[in-house]
Amino acid sequence: MTEKYILIYLVITFIFSYIVAFYLKKRFPGENEERKLLDEKKLAHFQDTKVQKYFAEAALYKHNRATATLFIFLFNIAIPIVGYLFTLWLSWYLVHKKYEKTVVLTSILDLNELKDIFLKTERIFGESSMINLLNNEYVPKSKKLRALATLASSPSPASLTIIKQTLSSRDDEIRLYGYSILNNMEKKINSKINKNLQLIQRETYKDRQESPELIAEASFELAFSYWELVYMELSHESLKNNFLSSAVQYIETSKEFYHTKTELLAKKLNETKAATYDTKTIRKKELALEQYYEKLSALYTLLGRILLYRGEYEQAQAELTVAKELLPENSTAVIPYLAEIYYNIGKYDITHSILNRYSSLRFNATLYPVIQEWKGEESA
Repeated sequence: MTEKYILIYLVITFIFSYIVAFYLKKRFPGENEERKLLDEKKLAHFQDTKVQKYFAEAALYKHNRATATLFIFLFNIAIPIVGYLFTLWLSWYLVHKKYEKTVVLTSILDLNELKDIFLKTERIFGESSMINLLNNEYVPKSKKLRALATLASSPSPASLTIIKQTLSSRDDEIRLYGYSILNNMEKKINSKINKNLQLIQRETYKDRQESPELIAEASFELAFSYWELVYMELSHESLKNNFLSSAVQYIETSKEFYHTKTELLAKKLNETKAATYDTKTIRKKELALEQYYEKLSALYTLLGRILLYRGEYEQAQAELTVAKELLPENSTAVIPYLAEIYYNIGKYDITHSILNRYSSLRFNATLYPVIQEWKGEESA
């Protein structure tokens, strides 16, 4: 009789254990390939400690229905009646227990301490090192003067920005030398502007056949001079728009003349080729025509740069495209500005394509780091 009761108890306990194990699937999903790979990764961390690995491996059996059923069955055999109640409560608790997602405050990474932990890093070469050299009170004055002379020998917006910082130097000699460099550059450009303005005024009141060409050449120089004042940031902020408008005005004047001249020269060249086989005469006319095309291409490029500076991207693209078509062999001088336009309007795929299509751009020291950055996907 006792054996009969024991057998019934074992059967009931087994059925109870199977139902509970099935119920716990809500908390512990069954085994699959993804679960096995995840468990293997967890166990890989306990290769050196056999005891920890044993317990970790035992804990993973909760995902196996057969193992879970056997564990519950043995647990309830060991603790009759009371084990049922405890198993029911524990199963309900495991399925319904929710853990709030909280952010644990740690002191692993304190951003305020970064400036003290890490050493200060600076560029060894480039404008940063030059600025530090000019502002460092322990650097000999002779070195600072040589640095300023070097910057003055290759004027650019970056070099002039550095020179402007010397205007607040405590050293009178450094401050005056920086001021004299900027003043001389501005005077040089203004002198060129005044010279060409006087030439246009003088030629306008003369009735001579060569006057239109002289006026066109002077307008060409004026356009670039006004642009240089703005580009080099030598002009006051309030005068920039006036200088740009003047540059555009002289560009149009010069373009009108060179367009007419190229049409006439192209027509004469075709007539010469049809009438004679004199290669010297033909080559002479071809060279003259090429010079006018170079002038026109330079004017269209300049107008495109001015429109780009103003943010008028669509018009700038049109002008730069014409400049590129006029002088295809010199297109690398125009391509970077087209790439900048596409970048500014958000067409990054076209920018990437342009910078990688023209391999000769990588020989430009200024563009080289930019091109390398855009080639990141290919190199990876």
